[in-house]
This record gives sequence, structure tokens and C-alpha cells, in this order.
Amino acid sequence: MYKLIKPILFQIDPEKAHGMTINALKFVQKYPKLLPVINQLFHYENEQLHQNIKGIYFENPIGLAAGFDKSCEVPKALEHAGFGALELGGITPKPQPGNPKPRMYRLVEDAALINRMGFNNLGMNKALSNLRKYSYQIPIGLNVGVNKTTSYDARYEDYIKVIDTFKNDVTFFTVNISSPNTKNLQSFHDKDEFSQLCEAIQSYKDKQNLRVPIFIKLTSDLTLDGLGQMLEPITQTFDGIILANTTQQRDHLNSTNRHETGGLSGKPLFNRNLELISYAYKQTNGQFLIIGTGGIFNTTDVITMLRSGASLVQIYSSLVFEGPGLTQKLNKQLAQYLKSNGYNNVSEIIGLDV
Repeated sequence: MYKLIKPILFQIDPEKAHGMTINALKFVQKYPKLLPVINQLFHYENEQLHQNIKGIYFENPIGLAAGFDKSCEVPKALEHAGFGALELGGITPKPQPGNPKPRMYRLVEDAALINRMGFNNLGMNKALSNLRKYSYQIPIGLNVGVNKTTSYDARYEDYIKVIDTFKNDVTFFTVNISSPNTKNLQSFHDKDEFSQLCEAIQSYKDKQNLRVPIFIKLTSDLTLDGLGQMLEPITQTFDGIILANTTQQRDHLNSTNRHETGGLSGKPLFNRNLELISYAYKQTNGQFLIIGTGGIFNTTDVITMLRSGASLVQIYSSLVFEGPGLTQKLNKQLAQYLKSNGYNNVSEIIGLDV
């Protein structure tokens, strides 16, 4: 069905098409009897895919990356779409409209997207209200950002405000220091600034005795040396790392939209992010949680990322190009791979190629 609809959707502005998708999911949430239908279409269950990580039960390793449901508007519908976990957001303390439109572009020839959304969301209070309308059976994560109007020296406080607001309502947090569309955000990758961020996060965790895991999401544009310098404070402060967010590189692209500013996501990121994942797994001796993302379009991509050191993966851009049936397809084929190769559980292949 998606193959029939896709040519029509791709004639529509990508942000408008995304809004239509959100509205369709809102309709599903409004009529709960539709949820089992969604579940039957996209859900796949197999014990070989189950994992317990950081005290969190994941039914399968295929998660939804942040950016799809920016204000926690449709999590109940997404819960039935076959994912092992959802990462909602990014959420900022105050509502903000984001950058001027147009700000999202398809690169069809490259199976990629470029966005310069700018953390557009309804703010943490409205997002929390949306989230609390339902209960959930799968892990719900929250991607945390900073407001554009927040002063340079107070950026740390924005992360703390959102975490404190949602600390009783989500399964994990992701501190996003990697968006290229918020001024000065990526400067947190610098050694001194990152040290200050870690101190602020750790101080909050200690004071609140916080038990909710906090992950951190880094940019794809890190060098291996740069990542290496960050790994020690990351392992001391955070509970996991997501590698990696979008890139600002534009090498070897064919689409006419390739020169648009913003973060590039999709297929071109895969090999680069795989290199970061493998490096981080080796440097941490396989003892630190890595979540892989970027350019995952098929089951071979999933298997390759897991064997390179990721315990979980996240997808978003590939859903635009492949459709919502991708989750079931990935999980089903991954289970078939495990069975045919004599593995009892997906955890057995993590890091095998490192």
C-alpha cells in the first residue's frame, strides 16, 4: 500500500506530509479500537529479540529515533507500530516554532533527508500533558534539547529542567548535544564545555538520586580522536551513547537539494556511524551501552550495526522511504537470521565483528 501512496506523498512538501502522518496517527489514537489493527499490521513477536538492558525490557532492538513525534502527540499509536522503544522529542523547556520554513528536504537519489527544523516543539509542559493521556507497555524515551533564546551560560539548565519535569514519566532520557540547527549546541563536544555539562548532569543525578538512565547523542561529524577524548567522561556520567546524529558533510551526494543547510540523515550516514560505533565498542571493551542510528534501511544494516557493537538501533529516515511496514520486516528477518545461524538471542551477536 505504501508503494502506491509514496509517489503521491513525495509530491507534497515533506514537512506537510509529515504533518498529515501525525494527523492520521491522532485519528487512530482517538479511536482505540483501531490500535489492534495497527498492531497486527506492524508488530512482530519473537523471544529471540528480547533484551533487558539497564533494567529496561526491550521486546526488540528496533527503536524509533527522535524527531518524528516532537511533542509527544502520538505515542500511543506509535507504540503499536512494531518498535521496541520510542524516543520522543526533542523537547525544550519553552515552546518554540523552530526555524523558518521550508526547513526539510528529501534527497531521493541519495535516500536521505536534510532538515534544519530547530527544535520546533510545544514545550515541556504541553508535551508532558500529551504523554500522560495514556499508559505504555514499551520503553518511552525523551530527547532533550535547549531553547534558542536561552543564554549561552544557561544552556545546561534547560537540560535539567526538562529531565526534572519528565523524571517520573519516561523510561530513559537522551541529552542531545548534536543538533546542528541550534546555535552553539555542538560546542558541547569541546572538551571543557563537555566537562561542565557532565558536572551539571552528575550533580543533578546525585541530588535527585535519579534512577532513570540518561543517554547522550553525539554528532556524526566527530573524529575518532574526538570521540575517544569524550568516552571517559561519558562512561562516568551517562548510561549509554547514541551514535550518531546528522552530519553537515555533503560528500558524494547526487540530489539537487544537497546544498541545503541543516543536518543530513539517511543512507549516507551508515558507514561513517558504523565506524564510530565499532570504535566506541572497542574503546569501552564492550561494557558500555551503544545505540546505533543513521542510514539503517534493511536487515543487513541492522545486523551489521549490532555485530559492530550496538545493542539497539533506531530508525527514522528509512521509514520515509520504505514505509511503516519496515519495523515488522526488520524484526522478522532478524529473527530468521538468528535462528538460521544458531543464535538463541540477539544479544549474542553484539560486537562479534569488533
